[in-house]
Amino acid sequence: MFETHTSKDGITVLICQMDDKHLSNTIRAYCREIEKCRKVVTQPSVENQMIAIFNSSYSQGNLKEQAVKQLKIYHERLQPYLGEALLRGLNLSKELKIAYGRIGQVINTFNITLELIEGDDDHDYEDNYSHPGHPSHYGDR
Repeated sequence: MFETHTSKDGITVLICQMDDKHLSNTIRAYCREIEKCRKVVTQPSVENQMIAIFNSSYSQGNLKEQAVKQLKIYHERLQPYLGEALLRGLNLSKELKIAYGRIGQVINTFNITLELIEGDDDHDYEDNYSHPGHPSHYGDR
């Protein structure tokens, strides 16, 4: 991947230049943070309630809101690292399963579908990859 990674000591490298151990450790660190955020959102605990009691700037709702925001940030930042790990054949699925708290497809028991937001420039792409942005439309480049 052509995104960059900045280490704790301020050294910036391309993610594709990271060695396997560093790449794996970075993914594991993101997974730990994602798991923490997910637990705040999905499993209200005594610990979270104690934070809200002793810190007047936080409420239980505020903690969840902050965790949701942080979860989105970590999820987005994790993607290029996962792409690189996939290219290298590194298997970090165990860590990802723990982080996201699941092992398979999320079943849609309420028959809910996601709709594009009105005014969104994206098109409702179909599974047959018929949209013009799909690589199959690039020809033999």
